[in-house]
Amino acid sequence: MSIDVLAGAGFEPFKHWPIWHFLLDGLWLSVRIALYAIGLSLVIGMVMAVGRLAPSRPLRWLCSTYVEVFRATPLLLLLFFIFFGAGRVDLSALRNLPLLTSLVDDRGHLDRIPAAVAALALYNSAVVAEIIRAGILSISKGILEASRSLGLTYLQSMRFVALPIALRRMAPGLVSQVITLFKDTSLASILSIFELLRSARQIYDSPLYNNTIEVLTVVSIMYFIPCYALSLLAQRLEQGPDVTARVGTIEAESLV
Repeated sequence: MSIDVLAGAGFEPFKHWPIWHFLLDGLWLSVRIALYAIGLSLVIGMVMAVGRLAPSRPLRWLCSTYVEVFRATPLLLLLFFIFFGAGRVDLSALRNLPLLTSLVDDRGHLDRIPAAVAALALYNSAVVAEIIRAGILSISKGILEASRSLGLTYLQSMRFVALPIALRRMAPGLVSQVITLFKDTSLASILSIFELLRSARQIYDSPLYNNTIEVLTVVSIMYFIPCYALSLLAQRLEQGPDVTARVGTIEAESLV
């Protein structure tokens, strides 16, 4: 083996479009996984946050158990547990349902991408639930009592009063969690999903290139750009001069 081969290809492969196309496909898959997981996390997180503050003790216990269990479980363990655990269950019946066909592979088991989305959603929904719950608890009790005195039920009070105010207040924290979730999509590579990091490994593992550091440098930049954009958004939401004013207006309107 020559010294030139041992030295690796350096950044030379990035002069060719097919390499960029391959990495961008991996980035797009990472974004898709993140978007699905974010949507599920927000929905489940809001339900769990409201449930943890519900008057019903059994409901509070159930939601608290969900949050504490999944928040304390390592994400990598969840990925393995869901993927290999679901592999023991025959889900071939889902092929007959139009919207759920893509969740099942050819053997009738849960596909790799849905398994990664489920693990990310379960873990992050527990964290999101705590963020939203903290936002609700930061609201003055007088506002919620005023909404109840107007005849709103507990769920209506949460839906129309508490959640809109809490989501505005906790928007920076939620965006920060989105950044964490997007970076955590790299763990999906352990399931042989060709997201960004797995695609990068496919390149630098090739004897033709053998340029691990160069590929990882490019990929780290590809992760950094969307994460930094979201970080700027979080800073804008946190430091924007009109955020506090809008929240104060909502609180004042709720008291009327």
